[in-house]
Amino acid sequence: MYHRTTMSALVFFALLLNIRLTAPMGDCGVLDIPTSSREERMEALRSCAATASESPLDHLITRTGKLVPIDQRADGYGDLLVSWDQAELAKPEVSQRLLKMFQSTDTPASARTVALRALAALPAERRPVGTPTIQTLEIELTAVPSGMAYDKKEFTVAAGTLVHLTLKNPDALEHNLLICSPGSLAEMGTAGDRMGQTADGKMKEFVPDSPKVLAVMGLVAPGKSKSMWFIAPEKPATYPYVCTYPSHWRTMNGKMKVTAASGASQTAGSPK
Repeated sequence: MYHRTTMSALVFFALLLNIRLTAPMGDCGVLDIPTSSREERMEALRSCAATASESPLDHLITRTGKLVPIDQRADGYGDLLVSWDQAELAKPEVSQRLLKMFQSTDTPASARTVALRALAALPAERRPVGTPTIQTLEIELTAVPSGMAYDKKEFTVAAGTLVHLTLKNPDALEHNLLICSPGSLAEMGTAGDRMGQTADGKMKEFVPDSPKVLAVMGLVAPGKSKSMWFIAPEKPATYPYVCTYPSHWRTMNGKMKVTAASGASQTAGSPK
């Protein structure tokens, strides 16, 4: 009772003084806050690693392995890893651990993406033996103002490519972007419509809880942009991408065409 009353008083006076409350620098939760700076995340990582009796890099990789299949913490973890000192990242015990994480069929998709990003950050000659050729693709989509559509209706990518997709939103409405299993466009779109009738739909950013959702970019506010990383599916097919904000999906969608991997180059794919 005392703790709750004291905290309420502190929050009240903080609001009066217009003080911005943030999580403590040593709080592990800071690692998972999208608005945290790199310095705040690193300070939190060092503190959490010390508590776990691990080095900061080992602890970050450990946390990565515990991500769920679609986890919006993944991009933040990946950003930290790719900016790590290459000499430390290239140590055999570290790079082999990352390669094993990427190769294991038991590793969640989000963790595999983080591991592949870290390996891709190393020069080819410093990657561990057994690392496949890493193909990468940058894709930029824009929400058409007042058009309820993405500016690109399709793009092509080789299977297994590491994709960095950015969505710019100059529209007056919020939009998200989901990549889904072949043939599931209407199912995922109507699922998003139903979420508009629930109390927690907006909190979940209108993302259906379905294994047919393969990659997620949460809601992008008007005038803002977001990006996400994912690995293109291994099975060649046409995968829809769609905005599942209620009523948007019928026109705001496109096709990601996955072709068989060639393994011939470091870049792949072409947007249209």
